[in-house]
Amino acid sequence: MAWTNKYRRFVAVFGRLDLVVARVRLFVGIGIGLIAVFSFTVLTENDRVGNFFYGDQRQNGFIASASTSISDSKSLGCFARDTVYFVHCNGKSIRVEIKVARFAKASTRQKMLLLLPGWNFSDTQWCTRTRVCDEATKRGYDVMLVEMGKSVYMDSLYPQMRADYRLHPTRTWLWDSVLKPLQKRTYFTDQGIPEDPTKTVNGRVLYKSMRLPIPCFVMGLSTGARGALLLALEHPEAFQGCAGLSGDYNPLLMKNDNLMINCLGKFDDVPWRWRGTNNIEMRVDFFKVPMYLAHGSDDRVVPMKQTESLLLAIERSEACKARAAFPKVYTAVTHHYLNEKIIQSEIVVGAGHDYIFWNQAGLKALDYFDELLNH
Repeated sequence: MAWTNKYRRFVAVFGRLDLVVARVRLFVGIGIGLIAVFSFTVLTENDRVGNFFYGDQRQNGFIASASTSISDSKSLGCFARDTVYFVHCNGKSIRVEIKVARFAKASTRQKMLLLLPGWNFSDTQWCTRTRVCDEATKRGYDVMLVEMGKSVYMDSLYPQMRADYRLHPTRTWLWDSVLKPLQKRTYFTDQGIPEDPTKTVNGRVLYKSMRLPIPCFVMGLSTGARGALLLALEHPEAFQGCAGLSGDYNPLLMKNDNLMINCLGKFDDVPWRWRGTNNIEMRVDFFKVPMYLAHGSDDRVVPMKQTESLLLAIERSEACKARAAFPKVYTAVTHHYLNEKIIQSEIVVGAGHDYIFWNQAGLKALDYFDELLNH
């Protein structure tokens, strides 16, 4: 009888355990089913073209996969929140960040400011080491940052280019893969949405979608300054103003510069390339976008003669004289109004090649951009 009682207790205990296990399995199954349904709903909702939520929140924005394409949509709106996404380049995923404007006044006009970093500088240093980002968003600018790495903003990858430099973006990639697709969101265009039907009523152009183009500007520091001017030079329809801080614009003035040699090849081997499409000074006749130029007199990295020489070249250009005139004295802030355009330049005595100068000059460039819009 004793062993029978033990057997009965044993069966009773395991019988209850079996019931518990069955219930746990039931609840787990229901949970998995609910998670699957929820995940399918979220992915379906956020896989629509133009929605940039594809993963976890990061850096107060959203992450889009590297394969995300926004160029196929004809119904994309402006960015509604801080956004981070990635774009393929040379087998890598290049980070792009949009910081959305914080409007202090309802009447503030929305704008876009593309900030380009210098060689091997972090793009986010525009925000961490200057006040330009914060001030721009307060003034109604969406701020765009692109991780350009060791880019020198060439138009192509040349055979003589150093191997590690070939891994980084060109300005051609920047335009084709990053900026041009945003025209669907009315950025970087003066035509509104491409192919958006228009009509003229009493001299006013009306867009079918009622979404007008957003004024866009570009500013760069160091090598990013040459990138800013080259983008404005080659895509004048995309920008209402550009700014170059401490930039190098004519490689012929620095034939022994290792950065230029490692990108273009030695001057004696390929002299035509040093005078070609990457030489801004030799292309001044084609400038159409107003610009702000600033340089420090004590710059030991990029001599101020780079900015002075560019200004002199523009002043001597017959084509530029029809659009703007440049002053002969560059030791102070100068303005010139002609055909509703403003040209501004400044050489800051005692300033160097550093973020102290770029902070001050960047804020003045913002004032300059605001002046362009209000003039």
